[in-house]
Amino acid sequence: MTWWCAATGQPWSWAWRAYPGVWLFLAGLALLYWRFGRTTGGPGARWFGAGLVILWLALDWPLGALGGYLASAHAGQFILIALAAPPLLLLGLRDRAGRSTGAVARSLRGMAGPVPAFLGYNVIMLGTHVPEVVDGLMVSQFGSFVIDLLWLAGGLMLWWPAVAPAPLRRLSPPLTMAYLFVQTIPAIFPAAFLVFADFPLYRLYELAPRVSDGYTPQYDHQVAGLLMKIVGDPVVWIGIAVVFFRWANAERRKDLATTQ
Repeated sequence: MTWWCAATGQPWSWAWRAYPGVWLFLAGLALLYWRFGRTTGGPGARWFGAGLVILWLALDWPLGALGGYLASAHAGQFILIALAAPPLLLLGLRDRAGRSTGAVARSLRGMAGPVPAFLGYNVIMLGTHVPEVVDGLMVSQFGSFVIDLLWLAGGLMLWWPAVAPAPLRRLSPPLTMAYLFVQTIPAIFPAAFLVFADFPLYRLYELAPRVSDGYTPQYDHQVAGLLMKIVGDPVVWIGIAVVFFRWANAERRKDLATTQ
C-alpha cells in the first residue's frame, strides 16, 4: 500500500494518487491542536489552519509525488515544510504556549534561544541534503516520512525564537532580525553545490524516470539549488519584515504615549 510519497522508480504519470498517510498525519496534527493547542477566541486557529494547508500542498499529490522524481520538487517541498508552514503553526500555538508554566515553560524558553535553534535547524537542513542521506531514505516511504518530519522539526526550531510570546522570548526585535538573517547563510552551501556541480549530486534524481524529456537531471539540480536561495531566503525575509514593522509600530506607540 502506498501511504506516503516516495521514489518508486516507476514511470511518471499525472494520474492522481492517494496518500492516506499524509491525510492521517495532517488530521492528527489538527486533532492535537483542537485538544491541546486551541484557545478561546483570537486568530490562532486560522494561523494553524493555514500552516496545515501549506503542509498538505507540500506532502500530497502532485508535489509530494514529484519529490521522488525531481530534485527541484524536493527543494520546493523543503521550502514549504521547513520555512513556510512552521511559523504559521507556531502562531496558532503561541497564545497557549505563553500561558504554559513549570517545566513546559522552561523548556519552551530554552528552545527560544538562538544557539540551540541555529544548531538544530542547520544540522537538520544540511544533514538531510547530504546525497547519501537523500539517496538512502527517499527510496522508501518510511525514509521519506522521516525526512519530511525532520524538516518540520527543523523549521519549528528555526522560527520559535522569532515567534515565541513575550514570557518566553529571549531575543529583542533587532536581535531577532539578525538571527533570522544569519539562519539563511548555511543554506548557501547545499544550494551552491547543486548549482555549480559538474554532475548531478543525487543518484536518485539522476536515474529517476523523466517527468519531461527536456528537463535534464543536471538542469533539475541547478533549479533545486536556485530555489533554495531565490525562493527560500525571501520566505525568511518576510519574517524579518514582519518583525521590523511590528517593532517600529510598537516604538511609535511608545513615543506617542510619552508625548501625551
